[in-house]
Amino acid sequence: MKNIVVKAALITVGVLAAAGILVFSLWILISPQSMATVSEKLGNYSFAVTCADLKYKYSDDSYDLARCAEDSINYSANSKDKTGADKLIIKYCEPLIEKRDFDEVCRRKNEEFSRTKYGIYATDYSTYIRGNLAVAQYRAGDLDKAIKTAELGGKVDCFAKLVIAVVESRSEKDIEKLQTDSPYFAREYVKGIIELSTNQK
Repeated sequence: MKNIVVKAALITVGVLAAAGILVFSLWILISPQSMATVSEKLGNYSFAVTCADLKYKYSDDSYDLARCAEDSINYSANSKDKTGADKLIIKYCEPLIEKRDFDEVCRRKNEEFSRTKYGIYATDYSTYIRGNLAVAQYRAGDLDKAIKTAELGGKVDCFAKLVIAVVESRSEKDIEKLQTDSPYFAREYVKGIIELSTNQK
């Protein structure tokens, strides 16, 4: 009798677990956007990226791709796995900046941020994406590509994160290359940040 009760209990637990997994899987498939929102609120950005990616695959909408890019950047900021996070940033940010409607996505994002209580602190969206992408490209071993990404942003602010990442690497060769190869409009800015960062160490 005892064995029958135990078996019945195990079967019940198994059925409930299977039902839970099924519901969870269906939720992801039916509404990946809401699952991404829940994951973001819980700080689980690696899973949020997965859900946002699924939504983007359904829609092929640049705005959904932007969400993948943002979640990958947030994952990098909250994870010790910088290599994995950098791969995600490159995977989503590179195609995002190449989208024909990237400027429109930036305009909408800037407008959204300006309406929040943090609006006065928000950086320009294009600078945000390009700056984080440049750092990821540099950490992935491609300083030339990182410089080009920042340069195509057309603003000196696009170089801020990259300069700090290069200085933190303590590679004299990379620091010199960054100063030499930066576009003319950003050269003095880059030099100033490098000097400031170096003096503070």
